Amino acid sequence: MHTAAREYLETQVLTASPERLHMMVVDAAIRFARKGEAALAAADYPTACSSLDRSRSCVNELLAGITVDPNPELADRLKSLFLYVHRNLVRADLTHDPRLVRDALSILETHRQTWLELMNQLQPNAIPESAAPPADVEFRNSWTT
Repeated sequence: MHTAAREYLETQVLTASPERLHMMVVDAAIRFARKGEAALAAADYPTACSSLDRSRSCVNELLAGITVDPNPELADRLKSLFLYVHRNLVRADLTHDPRLVRDALSILETHRQTWLELMNQLQPNAIPESAAPPADVEFRNSWTT
């Protein structure tokens, strides 16, 4: 990773709220799942495997971040959803079926939109989620690419 990209990412992570960090991981899971889906459709199985593995790693981070307090029932439902996403990403990789990735993406994208709406309600003056890194910053070899 280039020095500028590394510094930018480090600053983003160190200054981000927990809610924003969650969004960054969700975005990475979606980005890698899309890349994996496209690779499966093109029969590029090595790229698909790598991309889906990275998406699964992000989903694992989302699972690890779920706490049962203050609402154990909600936590259990979220865990079930993310386990379904993870399972579909694994099955897609094993069977080379891009439709399974599409099912996982549907859940991840819905979660992202719900999370974004929640963040906007809790922090109406926050920086918009569409804010992108500077155009000259290129990320490599991280969950952000």
